[in-house]
Amino acid sequence: MKKSWLIRALLLTAYCVPFAFFSVKGDITSGTMVYYGVMIVSFVILYRCALKTDNVPIIFIGNILSFISSYLTAKLSQLDPMEWYCKPFTSHSLIVAISVASLIIHAIIVWRRGRKQRNAQGCDRT
Repeated sequence: MKKSWLIRALLLTAYCVPFAFFSVKGDITSGTMVYYGVMIVSFVILYRCALKTDNVPIIFIGNILSFISSYLTAKLSQLDPMEWYCKPFTSHSLIVAISVASLIIHAIIVWRRGRKQRNAQGCDRT
């Protein structure tokens, strides 16, 4: 097995952790937003690892896998919608919003990185 496949598999496995679910569930049960910070740090570590190993598609596939695992975990654990706690969202729609925001942020980061690389290559040619 090649080392690159192993790295991709490990990154995808790490992305399958339902980060958004744990954040919302932790916020609801303990009333603290620390879990959102843990989620952000986890996503930063994962996307930095993916960028360093030139596995950019893994970032987007991983975000989708993280959303799917979070949403399914929320549905299977029978997490109450709790409209009263997560206003203006329900707990399920908050998981969707977190996942979409994460995907948009990662897309912007990848776009800016690609733009910097193109500019650096353009300067090297002259």
